[in-house]
Amino acid sequence: MKTNLKLAAAAVAALLALAPAAHAEWYASAGYTHYDYDGGDLGAVTGRLGYRINPNFAVEGEASTGVLDDDDIELNYNAGLYGVGILPLGPNFDVFGRVGYQTTDVDTPFGDADDDGLGYGVGANWRPTGSRWGVRADYTRLEGDEADADSISLSGTLNF
Repeated sequence: MKTNLKLAAAAVAALLALAPAAHAEWYASAGYTHYDYDGGDLGAVTGRLGYRINPNFAVEGEASTGVLDDDDIELNYNAGLYGVGILPLGPNFDVFGRVGYQTTDVDTPFGDADDDGLGYGVGANWRPTGSRWGVRADYTRLEGDEADADSISLSGTLNF
């Protein structure tokens, strides 16, 4: 699976190299994510870094680390790489869908468990008029080899 992640990273790098500079925009976000796993509920701090190639497409990477554990489960990390389709609904409001690859490491009563798989979801971004700052809310479904999870995230964003 690490080979797949390296191939995905190379594909993203190639897309970034071909991106037209006129529409390019970097963005970063940080916030809280609630994970609903098959075995329990977990909380995490999540950071994202993305590159909006044009008004309708971006690529983004994200990483989360656990801050709220369930009785028997602890999230060590979750990381993913996503392609993002964007639909601008106004100058300061977008909705989006995303799909990509994610990997998760969780401590359980039976030991450390790694899980890789598909991640997909939807969300929205809002920026007040004339501001580089904004708010992002999203839902992502994580379908791993061993377990599945649903996540809901609320983040502050910065566009630069």
